[in-house]
Amino acid sequence: MQHLFAQNPKLETAYKQQRQALLQHLANMRNLRTTAVPSTITVPVVIHIVMPDPSVITDLQVAQQMKVLNEDFAGDNADTAAVPAVWKPIIGHTHIQFCLAQRTPNGDPATGVVRVTSSHAPFEVSTAAQDVKYTSTGGSDAWDSDSYFNIWVCQLASGNLGVATLPGAGYPKEEQGIAVDYTGFGTSGTAESPYNGGRTVTHETGHYFGMHHIWGDDDADGVARCTVDDGIADTPPQGKRTFGCPGFPMTDLCSPTYPGIMFMNYMDYTDDACMHLFTAGQATVMDGVWQLQRASLINSQGCQPVNLLANDAQAFALLGPMDKVCDNEVAPTLILKNKGTTPLQSVKISYRINNSAPVTYNWTGSLASLATTVITLPSSVVDTGHFTFDVYTDLPNGVTDQDHSNDTAHGSFHYDADGTYPLVEGFESDDFPPGGWKINNPDNSFTWELNRDVGHNSAHSVEMRNLGYASNGPVDELLTSVYNAPASTDSVFLFFDIAAATTSDIHGTNTYWDTLQVLVTKDCGLTYETTPYKKAGATLVTRQTPVNGEFTPTLASDWRRDSIDLTALVRGSRYQVVFRNITNYENNIYLDNINLVTKAVNPLLQEKGMLYWPNPTNGPVTIGFYEIPSDLQNFAVYDGSGRLIMTRSAGDIGANNRITFDLANEANGVYFVKLIYRDRKKTIKIVKVK
Repeated sequence: MQHLFAQNPKLETAYKQQRQALLQHLANMRNLRTTAVPSTITVPVVIHIVMPDPSVITDLQVAQQMKVLNEDFAGDNADTAAVPAVWKPIIGHTHIQFCLAQRTPNGDPATGVVRVTSSHAPFEVSTAAQDVKYTSTGGSDAWDSDSYFNIWVCQLASGNLGVATLPGAGYPKEEQGIAVDYTGFGTSGTAESPYNGGRTVTHETGHYFGMHHIWGDDDADGVARCTVDDGIADTPPQGKRTFGCPGFPMTDLCSPTYPGIMFMNYMDYTDDACMHLFTAGQATVMDGVWQLQRASLINSQGCQPVNLLANDAQAFALLGPMDKVCDNEVAPTLILKNKGTTPLQSVKISYRINNSAPVTYNWTGSLASLATTVITLPSSVVDTGHFTFDVYTDLPNGVTDQDHSNDTAHGSFHYDADGTYPLVEGFESDDFPPGGWKINNPDNSFTWELNRDVGHNSAHSVEMRNLGYASNGPVDELLTSVYNAPASTDSVFLFFDIAAATTSDIHGTNTYWDTLQVLVTKDCGLTYETTPYKKAGATLVTRQTPVNGEFTPTLASDWRRDSIDLTALVRGSRYQVVFRNITNYENNIYLDNINLVTKAVNPLLQEKGMLYWPNPTNGPVTIGFYEIPSDLQNFAVYDGSGRLIMTRSAGDIGANNRITFDLANEANGVYFVKLIYRDRKKTIKIVKVK
């Protein structure tokens, strides 16, 4: 945990807030003076064995480890007899037990053990052994951590025995669980003395349920201190971690008198043979964690065995259509599963959109028990609007389906009319996202939202609250309606106002920045094409100084107008513009006044990048840009003597990429317009005549 906080200190704030909520929950329970004993939760466990030869961890070794884990958490382990008499009255008995998962997240029978052959070894623990938790990096994907406790057994780097994800510490749900070294798992086989008592898993599972090290983790440099406690009232203060198997009593500078430190606690670092207990206080906190922070485990069905029937065709999942579709001809795609024990050779599949007549398809093939196949059903044409539909299976192998509870899959989608040019979206309506637009929010956390309090020359804008995230890397996308750019289109330009800030110094050493990227999709978000626009850190921000707390654009200079030429990407296609935010826990990003226009471009402007006219002028002079330079900041106009006449901000450039200066009230003569960029300047000479 301390290593994680050192890498990203902002996560510590989020963790402490959730920890405080837990402690308040426990205090409330005490204030209610309740004497009710909480019911026991049985947590389904899936053990991912990720090794070059995963068979070296036997089923016997797994069973031994599960026995130790259950006994230790119940306080029923035989070696509680070795707990000193002074602490016997506070031996903890949690209301947490564990079973090997009997069913997969999809409801198939399971053993609770997943063996993965992997050449990736060892796995680093610096990010809680992140790589072992993803198939894509040589590991094994977690089962849904809302319903399962994931344990990964592998070879860990640098002699580490284990690592855990504490509740509320900012880890993605795909990484929740513990990872242990194969030499510290179980009580036989690959388990090696002195860590062959199964207590590594007990220790790391304690972390998973909210336990800190008993010494408080303030001895990183090896020096004993008494400044940080583990937060548990009935564990004695302790200066640093303990190794080996000391004799009782053992005192230190934090507990200098009898009975000294509780080195036999599972949350110390002593040998397995000398670990004997959680305390009652630790048990109370862990029970509070599963009631509050890991409460989703309560409703898990993972410990319930699956009863398979002979003939059972399952409408397992719909792959589409769903949400927004970009074509009015839709063909439902179903994952059909044989949930029966008999091979599936035929099934009747029907679907109905809204209240229309059902469309039926008779499937034939050969599908083994628990196997799946993807079936694309006959298509239907729809008008614009919102639709619901049901796909249902019947007559597996020509007989009555023995389980009707899994015969139907439900879906919904909407088809919107194409957008019309020009797009002018200022988000002034309370409807969000605007009609035909879409938000992609894969983690169901913070995402693009309507801000009704701030806008650029308006009341509203759209905001991405990056400061709210407690993790790095989540992606959120805002997609426009579908637009058509025929092959005859001369050009397509995108304009938008942006305001952005950071909490870190953009000139400092930070390497993680919020990123805004603009992309194009021509298939409703299945694939993306990149535009030149991808900005982060110094190239993205509009306020140069760090902002502590929520950034709100209150100054005109907080806004910048950006533009992109989309012509080459979208000409001859139907497309959507995608605003992709990649958060790295910096600060908020705002968008406003999004314009999408088609226009004819002056070939000379396209060649030069910038033109100005008329020159000479009798008053107004206009500067036009092919694309607005991202590093352009200000304009300053001087007369021939060097006197400053006027200044303008780059934010004053209009939607047509033009800005006009009026010299009508100035004397005839020579004037100079200075364009001030972030690290350079450019001067234009103008002649004023009447």
